[in-house]
Amino acid sequence: MLVVRCPDRDSLVELPPGTASGDVVECPKCAGLALRVREDAGRWWGTAAYRVSCPVCDEIVTLPEEVKPGDAIGCGGHTYRLTFEYGAFAAEPI
Repeated sequence: MLVVRCPDRDSLVELPPGTASGDVVECPKCAGLALRVREDAGRWWGTAAYRVSCPVCDEIVTLPEEVKPGDAIGCGGHTYRLTFEYGAFAAEPI
């Protein structure tokens, strides 16, 4: 059984069978938090994979690892500027 430590709650999260390094998986203990998991030299670890809801179509968009506030993302033919408040990203129309 493969497990990673949730960076938010510091608890162990069991990875689903077939999980590969670079996959994004749900944290079953944290509402709305996904984990980007990596394997390095046989050791697995997880980092927060930030996500936002599209303001137009409500699609959930997983953001790239290097994302920062002020970056632009696209969804549904529209472009949005990312903001970050209270520990979460939001997509605002440009």
